[in-house]
Amino acid sequence: MRKILGIILGILVALLILWVAGYLYPVPDLESADPAALAAVVGSMSMTATLLVALGWLVGPLAGAWLALRVSDWRAAGWIVALVVLVDSIANIMTLPHPYWMQACAVALPLLGGALAIRVHHKPYPGEPLLG
Repeated sequence: MRKILGIILGILVALLILWVAGYLYPVPDLESADPAALAAVVGSMSMTATLLVALGWLVGPLAGAWLALRVSDWRAAGWIVALVVLVDSIANIMTLPHPYWMQACAVALPLLGGALAIRVHHKPYPGEPLLG
């Protein structure tokens, strides 16, 4: 039961952080189905807005995976949270035409956030060096 609770709480926290990152710099007129119009809207986003979205792709899974690990004490819970954010970020870049650097960040940063959470939460096994 703790594993499921940890995963659910971790996903909720990660998605909340992603939502806040997107809410701080809302993108206008995303109702258009025209790819050229969507590209123009995304292209007009400020560098601050794009960096905030990229930061959300790192901090969201980091915080969510850490919470999932803390509640469940099960390493796979952290990866599950990171993979949910990865799927969400890939859906985002497939829906909206982001620059290439953001597409790379959408894949790399959720995985990095999950790995960092696991690294921070890691408890050494008996006999294992603390900094090894």
